[in-house]
Amino acid sequence: MLYIKEKTLLKYALYCNAIYISLLFLFRPDGINLEKIFISSFLAFSVFGTFAICFRNIQLLKNLSKNTRRLFYLLMFWSTVVVFRSFSLSIQDWVTNFGNVYMALAWFTPILIVLGQKIDNWRIFFQAIFFMFSLMVISLFFLPFHLTAGKLKTEWSWLLRPINFVLLTGGIIGFKASIRFLIYITLLVYIIIAVLTEQRLEFIYLTMVLGLIFIDKLSQVKLRKDLLKLSFFSALVLTIAIFTYGYENLNNLIMSIVEFQDTRVFLYNELFENLNTFEKITGRGSLGTYYSYFMEHTKHYTVNVLNYEWWGDSSTRITIEVGYLQMILKGGLILFILTAYFMLKASYLGIFKSNNKFVKRLGLYIFIISVLSLISFRPAFTPTFILLWMAIGTVLNKKNRLMTDEEVNNLIKIN
Repeated sequence: MLYIKEKTLLKYALYCNAIYISLLFLFRPDGINLEKIFISSFLAFSVFGTFAICFRNIQLLKNLSKNTRRLFYLLMFWSTVVVFRSFSLSIQDWVTNFGNVYMALAWFTPILIVLGQKIDNWRIFFQAIFFMFSLMVISLFFLPFHLTAGKLKTEWSWLLRPINFVLLTGGIIGFKASIRFLIYITLLVYIIIAVLTEQRLEFIYLTMVLGLIFIDKLSQVKLRKDLLKLSFFSALVLTIAIFTYGYENLNNLIMSIVEFQDTRVFLYNELFENLNTFEKITGRGSLGTYYSYFMEHTKHYTVNVLNYEWWGDSSTRITIEVGYLQMILKGGLILFILTAYFMLKASYLGIFKSNNKFVKRLGLYIFIISVLSLISFRPAFTPTFILLWMAIGTVLNKKNRLMTDEEVNNLIKIN
């Protein structure tokens, strides 16, 4: 009976996360009021439900190697330090820290590694994903028909991004006709929202997913393995080059070979110019900010030269669009290295050391998020990162990697 209650709690906790996000982009509450409190209550239940189950099942971490467990505890300890460094007596700070998916909750999301230990939990996660898709199909009717490209907030894509995860894994599991129809409709909605938000990232994400699926389906085993190894180690070299040789230097080198436009150089430059040596190592805490010269100059030009109302961010920014830079801003190189370790190790084990296709595709998903975190995907308590840490937990468990395709399908297939 306890097992059933636990599974039910997990399902509704994930549902509440989806409801919170949908209400967030539909109503966009501001300040502290009854509307904001009501909407935030769904986030609170989601956090309570998922974290409570994780702590209740913490003993499942014994399935991991001793060194992996130690590094996980170190990651959670440092995440706690990151959050408590921003402790204050201000109510507004508490609301921002624990009511914003980019702040404290983002750094506690790795606890979901615990849920990933039991591969049958994925059945509930897939049910939650299809619930998200249903919400987004319904939400499409609330879109103003006069909207043009670039006028829609990016939050609209948060519940749609898991379509990439489903495309990666769905062909392995197999779904009934009604679910496949929902997947096709959701993919169409995802493309529409990507156009309206003018997010090139969504098309890069989708292209990477389809490209890796194509490689993974190649009939020639040696060619398939070689291409996957080339992709993995190229991404690893690229990541190392960015944080040693420098993003701007690498960008200039590439531009000397092929002409293209990049919008991330100033983010890397500004952040590292803002941080001193100690802050680069430890960060500035979950409410840490940095000063953006680019935003200040753009605001000045927009308001004083063009005489337009300013629509962009404040020059004092509490978040930064690039995932790895967000980690460094909040928790320094310590947080970045610990997180990157889990992401890269799990993607390698999943892709190259798995005995079943599902866990292998989880490795591909982790790999894609690892690469995209170089240009976007700041950590948040949203479906993308809930799925990420769940996937990392599943892959790191050797028992899951040794399962056969039939064993996995029997545990997670949705009837």
